Amino acid sequence: MPSYKDIDFLLTRNILTNDCNVKTDQSAVSQSIKNIISTSKNEKLFSPQFGGNIYDLLFSEPSRLEIELQKTSLYATLAIYEKRATVTNINIIDSGLGYWIVSVEYFLVASPEQKAQATFNVT
Repeated sequence: MPSYKDIDFLLTRNILTNDCNVKTDQSAVSQSIKNIISTSKNEKLFSPQFGGNIYDLLFSEPSRLEIELQKTSLYATLAIYEKRATVTNINIIDSGLGYWIVSVEYFLVASPEQKAQATFNVT
């Protein structure tokens, strides 16, 4: 089984190796999913289509149709940019407190029997 490895975006220091900490497998993919969804289109210089545009939901009252369109867009974006995961479900919930809760359920390609979930707040 391949091991997925990414740098921890918090850039914390590993006290044993004196290097940046890394995230592996499920936590690495969850971090990547959050990063992809949180990036706005045109934000990445040479890849203008990269990103999920989730911040478009803030400061508006989107209809159910607009939320479903956002979900469809996120499915497509994650299928293109996160090859390590197979997304099975995306939930976007209005907290009622000025932020949205995004939950992405997925399977790792390397271990399709293990279900995983990445949940974060969009503020």
